[in-house]
Amino acid sequence: MKIRYLIIICLWLLVPQLIKAQPSFSTIVEKQTISINEVLQLQFILENATAMEGFRAPVFRDFLVMQGPVETTGMSLVNGQLSQYKAITYILRPQKLGRIIITGATATINGRLMQSNNVAIEVTDAPAPSPNNYPINPGIPEMMQRTEEDYILEPGQNAADKIRNNLLVRLEVDKTTAYIGEPIVATYKLYTRLRSESRVSKRPSMNGFSVYDMVAPDGGGASIETFNGLPYQVHIIRKTQLFPLQEGSFVLEPVELQNTVRFLRRKNSDGRAEQPRSSLERMFDDLLTDNMGNWEEHHITLSSQPLTITVNPLPDGAPPGFNGAVGNFTLKATLNDSKVAAGENASMDLRIEGSGNIPLVNAPAWNLPDSFLVYDPLVKEDINKVVAPMTGSKYIVYTFTPEKSGTFNLPGISFSFFDPISKTYRTAETDSLRLTVTPGINRNIILPVSVIDGSANDKSSNGLIWLPVLMLALIIFLVFYGRKKKKEKAELARVEQELLVKVEQDKKIVAPSALSDPLLMARKALKEKDGRNFYLGIEKGLWEVISFKMKLQRSAQQKPLALELLALRGLSEKNISVLKEIWDKCEWSLYVPESSVTIDGSMIERTEALMAAIRVI
Repeated sequence: MKIRYLIIICLWLLVPQLIKAQPSFSTIVEKQTISINEVLQLQFILENATAMEGFRAPVFRDFLVMQGPVETTGMSLVNGQLSQYKAITYILRPQKLGRIIITGATATINGRLMQSNNVAIEVTDAPAPSPNNYPINPGIPEMMQRTEEDYILEPGQNAADKIRNNLLVRLEVDKTTAYIGEPIVATYKLYTRLRSESRVSKRPSMNGFSVYDMVAPDGGGASIETFNGLPYQVHIIRKTQLFPLQEGSFVLEPVELQNTVRFLRRKNSDGRAEQPRSSLERMFDDLLTDNMGNWEEHHITLSSQPLTITVNPLPDGAPPGFNGAVGNFTLKATLNDSKVAAGENASMDLRIEGSGNIPLVNAPAWNLPDSFLVYDPLVKEDINKVVAPMTGSKYIVYTFTPEKSGTFNLPGISFSFFDPISKTYRTAETDSLRLTVTPGINRNIILPVSVIDGSANDKSSNGLIWLPVLMLALIIFLVFYGRKKKKEKAELARVEQELLVKVEQDKKIVAPSALSDPLLMARKALKEKDGRNFYLGIEKGLWEVISFKMKLQRSAQQKPLALELLALRGLSEKNISVLKEIWDKCEWSLYVPESSVTIDGSMIERTEALMAAIRVI
């Protein structure tokens, strides 16, 4: 026994020499969706580093710092690996709604400049659980709070029984009966108390539903849940929001996982019963496994149980014009200009706001008088798809052309929906809108009196009289045509100007240096095989060229705005598609672990070709 404790003391003294893992620098948040009235615990976790200098936290522009930075250090023992960590913790309160990106912190770690990953936070206006929701144990990383792993096999113990009791896959739904269009949240989870590695070998099909994933690829890590009285580490395999498309019974198929489980088969050659051991003794026994037993691997395929969903038809009595909207919605209409000239375009904005199956909501019909020419509506949406039911708005722009002058009371719009809570149909309506249409350009030609009263017998005189009339008509046509072209050109300039005016002007545009290469950072990262900086360099170089070409302020460097301006300037649809693809790949690289980022060297050539196309438009 004395030798045992002597070994323990020696190991405590030799801990720094035992840590040989590569340093990692991560950004951790307790959850990715919070209320505007909640606080958020944000941690920058540094593991397995001997020295950190020059730590710089990001600027929390959209958050109020309530506490921090709080610095803590400690050790963790995970899967037999002993590691040291340092946590720098902030308590933040959000200052606005929407999706907010928090960029990573930077620091010089073991002599190398490193940056932690970005995180995306969705801030909603849902009520907060409590007014002072400060995290318990601030400064202790959630990733260090783990369930105890049951990986020891005693002599004669059956591995299959232990796997059966400590590793399972479950499908959970918030309801098993719903109406057509009513959302159902389905979550596939892996529960484990073992040392295991899992991968999905068969994904479930969800026929009969419109499917929207609620957890992003960079979704949070494991959580801890109690099941059958025991704490488990729980990993979300897939979490979706399902909208039934038709009535009937539908089976949510199981997900299938292939698992590799590792156990330590304990030696007990003398047949004596195992003596009770403290948690400290068990921890140091992990470091002496060669004297305790042998590791063995087991492979097993697990699947969740299939689950049947019953979809009921919507009740009878749907009002006219009902198009399948299910939820709770409000309606608001605004006429952009109450006075236009006949023959000119006008528009009306309709906003449908609420919760429910918003992505499936269609633009309601607007029945204007016969003297109005109506175009297909333009639809945009702003939806939070990570809450159930989805919340947000649908913006619909109706464009029309009045052909006659006068004062018109344009009819309101009626929008019907089914409320699954009250189980009734409801109808929202907008007020009528008053529009004044002034006379447009007069296209009628008034003939001189001499032409009307002239003699029909004098044909030569008649011809001479009609000549100036034809010339006058030609002049009017040329003037009208020129005005039309000038108007179209002015309209294009106005649209471009309106898009730019919406953006707050802050700093001067920085022109790319004639001596610099916009992709220099990406080329350097490619040589150094630095995946994260490679994609940062690609994105930085693209913005440098686009901003200079389109005269964008720094605050105007927004992807939707840039894409719209590039399309107006004449960039081809093919190049627009290439730009979106490159941007998506660059953004994806910021939300995955640095070790998972692979470099696509062909992006250099593709980006160069895209830059050349942007420069010549």
